[in-house]
Amino acid sequence: MTALWNAVCLAFPALDALREGYEVYPVVDAVGGTSREAHREVLERLSLAGARPITWVHLLCEYQRDWTARTPRERSRSCCSRSRGTDSPASL
Repeated sequence: MTALWNAVCLAFPALDALREGYEVYPVVDAVGGTSREAHREVLERLSLAGARPITWVHLLCEYQRDWTARTPRERSRSCCSRSRGTDSPASL
């Protein structure tokens, strides 16, 4: 989950989703705050509530999943077909 401003646009939907039983993974380097301290505080609040912060690289690797593919083309097909049911990289 990501947003433009983490103190409002990320925090409230993420806390609501956690309360409803969803797993929440805030993408920490794809969201910002009014200051570094505010950014850290919001992420800490979400972590304490049960969110699992990740980076955009970690998210990309989660989509990848198949490390046995030999070529980049095989990896992209594996990634896309699992996440959207198609072989088109544009489907991401």
